[in-house]
Amino acid sequence: MTLGPLISEAFEQPEVTLDVYTLTSETLDAHIRFQAERIRAKAIVPQRIALWMLLPSDTESPPYPRGIDAKDDPLLRNRLRDITGRHTDSLRGVLAELTAEGLVPAISLEVRHAPLTPAFKLYLINGVEALHGMYEVIRRPVVVDKGKTVEALDVLGLGATLTHHVRDGDLNSPDSTFVESMQNWFDSVWDLLSE
Repeated sequence: MTLGPLISEAFEQPEVTLDVYTLTSETLDAHIRFQAERIRAKAIVPQRIALWMLLPSDTESPPYPRGIDAKDDPLLRNRLRDITGRHTDSLRGVLAELTAEGLVPAISLEVRHAPLTPAFKLYLINGVEALHGMYEVIRRPVVVDKGKTVEALDVLGLGATLTHHVRDGDLNSPDSTFVESMQNWFDSVWDLLSE
């Protein structure tokens, strides 16, 4: 399952709620920008958008990305921080523009950081759907400062395989149980570990 169609469906509702746990927010930024264009074209008219996003703390020394030869290479950590900052700022900007342009009456965005390195990405959509996908660790060359290439252990979020779960009428069904447990997990990290 891919994220794009589900985000598109969510934005076709009057109220959109997204609880997201991710490494950088790069994928989400691309999809929200696409929805903003649909809103500007009057193809969709959400009245409220609420986005809560959990990201890893900047102070943590994550297990990835890291250099094969130089495990504590600060260039890789700086690159990760820059990617995260760029896409988080982009999300803030595009949502602020929708408010300023009077296209969506109510928008809220809150970003918190938790002392966890994501082993998976999680999207909880409108309280009834969950998309969950593991980050697979790979070895690859990573371009860092001024074209320098570092051989690194990294993860790829774009194109990651996601499993889709939908809460249904049976509270004990596997999908309903999964969505509820992931929402409980997200809320517990949000409330107790994040800043």
